[in-house]
Amino acid sequence: MKIGSKKQNNEEVHASKVTVLSLGFELTGDVISKNDIRADGLLRGNIRTDKRVVVGEKASITGDILADEISISGVVVGDLFINGETTIYPNAKVSGNILTNQIFIHKGADLNTNIRTASPENIQKEKQSIEFNNVDLEETLSLTEARREKNEQREMLEQKEKAQRKESEEEATVEPINKNFHRSW
Repeated sequence: MKIGSKKQNNEEVHASKVTVLSLGFELTGDVISKNDIRADGLLRGNIRTDKRVVVGEKASITGDILADEISISGVVVGDLFINGETTIYPNAKVSGNILTNQIFIHKGADLNTNIRTASPENIQKEKQSIEFNNVDLEETLSLTEARREKNEQREMLEQKEKAQRKESEEEATVEPINKNFHRSW
């Protein structure tokens, strides 16, 4: 492939049009993007985009979502304001109010929600009047601090055990017996 070929440029352009919260990623705070959003990690905050949101099977989102479209396979706890299609797949768990233009719910989805459909114009008006429900930062910070302290304690225990094993190995090391030494009693 030539450097600067059209294929390479197209791949770069498409890659830059999706904001990704990958598996294993944890974020506390709001995500605002002009691009599509793909979430596979943990988000405690709100999402706002004029594009599409995809919530993967292993994703967990606690917060409101304002978007043009959404596909949910994971867990969402919060209100949804979707101008276009909302698709909820069988493994999805959704709690909160849904305001959307169209909705498709697959058999097996777990819903604890109120659903309303409206025109995109009415949804847009309602979206503009919304203030995001803020995630309780004090609670989140205390959870983060507790997790950090727990990790530090675990590391200290591991270091202590490692030092004890090393001491035990040193004590267990015995000089080899001289086989030429004979006792005559």
